[in-house]
Amino acid sequence: MSIDQCEALSLRSYPYSETHLIVVFMTRSRGQLRSIAYGAKSGQNRRFGSGLEPLTHSKISYSNQEGQELGVLRDLEILHAYPAYDLDWEEKLYFSCFAELLQEFTSEGKPAEEVFRLSLAVLESVGCVPISHLARYFELWLLRLEGILPGLGTRLPEKLASKALRYMATPPHELAGDGLTGGEQERLGRLSEELIESHLEKRLKSRRVLKELL
Repeated sequence: MSIDQCEALSLRSYPYSETHLIVVFMTRSRGQLRSIAYGAKSGQNRRFGSGLEPLTHSKISYSNQEGQELGVLRDLEILHAYPAYDLDWEEKLYFSCFAELLQEFTSEGKPAEEVFRLSLAVLESVGCVPISHLARYFELWLLRLEGILPGLGTRLPEKLASKALRYMATPPHELAGDGLTGGEQERLGRLSEELIESHLEKRLKSRRVLKELL
């Protein structure tokens, strides 16, 4: 049995018996990772505390045994948390979208350094930039890193394509003054949604909920 450490973002968790959880992480070095978190549901003092909340940035220690599909989460040190009580309801909806996108666009055993850095840059800008602007930036860059973003000039009017390229070249913490109108933001949102659904061949559950509630 080997014990490894890596930086990770928690994406989702689901029950594994009455007291344990299976947690899905995105890691810098190993892509997607699934581990059993023993005791994570045990009473008020549950193990790992809030470190398993969606999109918490942590350093994790985990072990793997040969022949077992799931690792075992041994320790977790929170590096940066985005607690739910600090988020408004719209930000919580978008966080669900971000987590689902990361789960769909990363794979086990495939390093995700660029996607990890993109995610941190976007998350660190929450609160100082409208979350919908960050979502457009995140989606477009995720599509580019996946190699499925077409030349924007082939899918958008020339003026908007040019503005979108400048938008993507802007650090996320500066997007509050991006110069895009509400209508242009919506147009970019429709394009990214179309490309994502075409690539995944399905509609994201979180995206459907977002559209129903906003």
